[in-house]
This record gives sequence, C-alpha cells and structure tokens, in this order.
Amino acid sequence: MRSPTISVPTWSNLLVDADRLTSLYTDLPPLEGLVLRSVHLSPYGPGLKLRVELPRYPDRPPSTWVESGCDRLEVQIHFLAVGEDLHMRGLPQQTVVDVQLRSIAQRRLQVLTQGTDFTLAFTAAEALQVSHLNAYQSNRGNPYAVQRHFENRVDQRLHTVLPPVTTRPFYDYP
Repeated sequence: MRSPTISVPTWSNLLVDADRLTSLYTDLPPLEGLVLRSVHLSPYGPGLKLRVELPRYPDRPPSTWVESGCDRLEVQIHFLAVGEDLHMRGLPQQTVVDVQLRSIAQRRLQVLTQGTDFTLAFTAAEALQVSHLNAYQSNRGNPYAVQRHFENRVDQRLHTVLPPVTTRPFYDYP
C-alpha cells in the first residue's frame, strides 16, 4: 500500500488577499530566512500573527518607497482557526526563522516556524492573510524607531514609526 502524498503548498496559493503582495513582487520570496519580530495570539479567537521581515525587498515597490530609500519590507501573516496543539519554545527576539507549511486533512495546515533557539508549531486553517505591510530603510538605526512607509492608507495616516506592541488596533485587528 502506498503512503499518502504530503502536499506542501506555496504560501502565495494560500493567501486570501494575494494581490497585496503579488503587486509588489514578480515572484514572492519563500518563507525562509525571515526575521521574526513578534508573535501575537488573538484575544478574540483562535488566531495567530507572525510579524516578519521578508528576506527579499520587493522588485516592484511603490514610488514613495523608492524615493524614501526603503530596502526592507515587514508584514504580518495571519493564521486563522489555530488548533489547540500550539507549542512554542524560546522567544521571538529578531530570530531568523523558516516557516514550513504542510497541508493536512480537512483543509488544514500544519505550520512549523523554526530558528535558532526558537520553535513554534501549530495547525491552522488552510488560508492566510497579510496586513500592515510597511517598508523602511535599514541603515537608519533601530528598526523600531525608523520612519515606516505603510502600504495601507489608514496605517499611513496613523503611524510614522512602528507602533509599540501594546497598540491593540495595529496588532489585534487586520
């Protein structure tokens, strides 16, 4: 008897709102070599967000990002319907991680986020969302204090730098 084929989906095929990223990239970078900035568990239900810096800057950035000299892109990746099997070891302190996705039964994903001294494993719905896309110039010092250029107009009006992790609307809502 043959064993079942393990489906390894590309994250671009799982994105509900893929155009937010595909408008910036010819090919989306893989979820490898990400700088993990933070992990946020939703207080409103079984959801989780990874705030990450993508490993490659967009090849089609907005003109305002180009004019500002931006060279890094940070996004929040949302996982919905996270299972009770969530396990985290270590602290996500600007750790470089790889995120592995594997399709399992009932349109679910098995997610493994792993880096040096950090592991996060869970199951979630087989759909991803991204939000709070923002670009910045990396050689300006502390990435938490440098000017950010947001893709979303509301974020653009509300924030000039990355809000502190206690800013609930930014981290708790899409």
